[in-house]
Amino acid sequence: MVIKLSEQEYIVNKVLNNNVILAFDKIKKDEVVLVEKGIGFGKKKGQVIDLSKTGIKKIFLSFDESAKREYYELVNKLDGEVIGVSEEIIAIAEEKFGSLNAHIHIALTDHISFCIERLKSGFEIGNPFIYEIKALYADEFRIGEKAAALIKDRLGVEIPESEIGFIALHIHAARQNKKVGETIKDTKLLMDLVNIIEKELSVNIHDTGLTYSRLINHLRASISRMEERKYIKNPLLDTIKEQFNESYKIALKLGEYIEKTKKIYVSDDELGYLALHIERIKEVKKCVTESNQA
Repeated sequence: MVIKLSEQEYIVNKVLNNNVILAFDKIKKDEVVLVEKGIGFGKKKGQVIDLSKTGIKKIFLSFDESAKREYYELVNKLDGEVIGVSEEIIAIAEEKFGSLNAHIHIALTDHISFCIERLKSGFEIGNPFIYEIKALYADEFRIGEKAAALIKDRLGVEIPESEIGFIALHIHAARQNKKVGETIKDTKLLMDLVNIIEKELSVNIHDTGLTYSRLINHLRASISRMEERKYIKNPLLDTIKEQFNESYKIALKLGEYIEKTKKIYVSDDELGYLALHIERIKEVKKCVTESNQA
């Protein structure tokens, strides 16, 4: 959350890095995280900062009371540089997306710390959802790439694309006010649906670029409508069932899987639209096959 400041004074609690400090708001009697280039340089614990005199334009509030204790446990346990980089990443994300769920200060910081420990030990975790993340959360993934550059610059650790994907998941979860686990479950469902289509059509959709991106985004939008019970009409439904019968049968399998996994109703109209996307994938496969045979 970004706040435009009038004259306010803050007492330095801890300098995390040259760009991030933990401080105490003398007016609101509350702890905050201050993020601004150079704000921490040369600062000492207990020093008073008058933001109106330093030229600093914004502050990023930390979180509510329920999360404060957990966050300060991290502050006391983790390397301040790691926390500082995490706060810089969150600041970049909030500049792009607006206020994020406050729990990201805990979840993302903890994740980045563990990630760095693993990488320094030579242990990298694969990300089975990387294709889905890049297609579904492209803006968040770009923030993840900026995060990777910051981590390399500040901490000297180069993180792989798989970890950039996990950072993107944390940012997306905070945008949606969800837990990361929920976001991962949603992403896995989409991956499972793509796998069903790939198996039925004997095709690798991940290799089809724009077709894959369109499919995965349609699946996400369709499931969101179902969850919100926003049912849409499909005036071409009867024609789709008749002309694209094979694709509609595959759509039925997707619908059964969605209903089983999400416990939500999937309408014939939605299945009809899914069938159209599946039919497009069949056409792409046909064109590729004919091109290879030419």
